[in-house]
Amino acid sequence: MDQLFLDIVQNERPFAWLYQFFLMVLVSMIPFAPIPVLAAYIASKHAFFPGFAINMLGTTLGSFLLFLLSKSLLRQVALKYLTKRQYLTKYLALIEKNGFLAVLLGRIIPVLPSAGINLIAGISNVNLGAFIAATFLGKLPIILAFSLAGHQIAAGNWDTVFIVALYGLALFLTGKKLMRKWSQ
Repeated sequence: MDQLFLDIVQNERPFAWLYQFFLMVLVSMIPFAPIPVLAAYIASKHAFFPGFAINMLGTTLGSFLLFLLSKSLLRQVALKYLTKRQYLTKYLALIEKNGFLAVLLGRIIPVLPSAGINLIAGISNVNLGAFIAATFLGKLPIILAFSLAGHQIAAGNWDTVFIVALYGLALFLTGKKLMRKWSQ
């Protein structure tokens, strides 16, 4: 099993890109999954645009599927989880007020894991079109950055990787600051 997984992520099987796509779909549905690491690794195994497309489309489809699951099957579980965390109920109130903007900002500034945003948006009144548009636009900069980092690591260009790492750190710190503000 381990060898099969390695063959898939290292492009040593026919249609490995398709397996990588479905792996990104699956991983994007798991809270706290190492999406940045996997996105960089997948991008390092392809030319830039195909690696970026696998990552972007895979994570967007995974977000969409978890959103739909949250709307139907996971609604009670998500509500129970939300009521135990004050900052999540504040985010739910923000989503109820302006769904598109809340999802977009949640994607751009990583206050919550992507799966958390999907679950919260699913139990809210966010319309499907607004969710997909905000998800795609919000994921674009971060997936672009991680795909670029992976591609540059493969090329041995560590200057770009350093800049992308600084960008990721700035987003992380901004997210932590917002999370503290929402927790008060």
